Amino acid sequence: MAKLSDDQQRALAGLLGLGDQSARKSHYPELTARLDELEAERKRYIRLNDELEQRVAARTDELLEANLNLQQQIAQRERIEQDLRDARDAAEAANRSKDKYLAAASHDLLQPLNAARLLIATLRERQLPSVEHVLVERAHQALEGAEDLLTDLLDISRLDQAAVKPDLAVYRLDELFAPLVSEFQSVAEATGLNLRVHTGRYAIRTDLRLMTRILRNFLSNACRYTDEGCILLGARRRGDRLCIEVWDTGRGIAADRLEAIFLEFNQLDVGRAADRKGVGLGLAIVERIAEILGHPVAVRSWPGRGSMFSIEVPLGAEMPPAISQLSVQPSTGNPLPGRRLLVIDNEVSILDSMQALLGQWGCEVLTATDQAGALLALQGRAPELILADYHLDHGGLGCEVVKHLREHFGQKIAAVIITADRTDQCRRALRRLDAPLLNKPVKPGKLRAVLSQLLA
Repeated sequence: MAKLSDDQQRALAGLLGLGDQSARKSHYPELTARLDELEAERKRYIRLNDELEQRVAARTDELLEANLNLQQQIAQRERIEQDLRDARDAAEAANRSKDKYLAAASHDLLQPLNAARLLIATLRERQLPSVEHVLVERAHQALEGAEDLLTDLLDISRLDQAAVKPDLAVYRLDELFAPLVSEFQSVAEATGLNLRVHTGRYAIRTDLRLMTRILRNFLSNACRYTDEGCILLGARRRGDRLCIEVWDTGRGIAADRLEAIFLEFNQLDVGRAADRKGVGLGLAIVERIAEILGHPVAVRSWPGRGSMFSIEVPLGAEMPPAISQLSVQPSTGNPLPGRRLLVIDNEVSILDSMQALLGQWGCEVLTATDQAGALLALQGRAPELILADYHLDHGGLGCEVVKHLREHFGQKIAAVIITADRTDQCRRALRRLDAPLLNKPVKPGKLRAVLSQLLA
């Protein structure tokens, strides 16, 4: 670097205030103040940096603590969720166990109830003194109440297990209405009511058995809660659906209680235990069946004037043939006296009860508890009709015994399967057998009608 000249050095010293001694002395206070300012600024920056570092450290500690708390909350939530899953699984397992126990217990209870109903039916058809007749009628009513309770419990259990699968087909409306009218005409007349029916020429797509269950409940409630007047069973078209309605002139239901009638174990306006019938499961069963079928249910009511329950069903594309056009043999007279019947059941009490009832109807009755006993009782001569329980001892099935006897005698012997098993698997198994199914407890009137039809 080139050496500065004297003039340049003096000029630079002047710019820096470093000229002569007098000039330098005059700038000392200003430089000192400036240095003090710079030192103060430096210290302020140091302080700000320290504060910033403290804030960063404090915020870091807060974030670490918050993160730790969050991790603890997540772990606690996972434990709670796992506990909830365990509780749910335990509840579902307990519910399945309850349903299985209820089904098994109800099935076992239906067996002696079936025997008792058959014996009571035998007594009801006999000429008894008035006092004994009253006692028999009261026993009959008590058995009917117990049967209704068990049937409702079985149905609600199966519906809660989603064990019911609809079997959809197209049916005529009069085919649905006819047995209901036949069943409830006498019920209505016994209570002084007039049952009216309005049937149009319609075909509906539904499950006939489940749909009948719904309408039977509607009609039963109408008869139960109507003191005087009439009950109407009818239908009206709404586009591509048919609205089936049951009207009554009964007590009616308050608007704020309409939703409650579909709850389990709920009965409205029942003050005394003697007035109660069932346990209030009927409409709860209706609601579940309607959900399975996809058929909307509605209710309208006018307190003191009556109620209307309805269900909407899809219309069928084509009209099936009338019942009268189907190949059904008409029954004439009483075909039962002198007919040879075989009854197969693993319950001896039921065999005795069935033998007493059928014998009173004039039938020749043979009984057995299994296939070997049936062949022994028949002594090489085929029966005219077989009544077989579905479940026999040691895992045997009544339908298999019927098949064996048909093969053994080389003829298609008429058969009726009687069972407390209400599962769809049982019904599907019996379709291949071409035999009607009667559920225990057997209604004697229905049994007699089926036997008369098969033996006509």
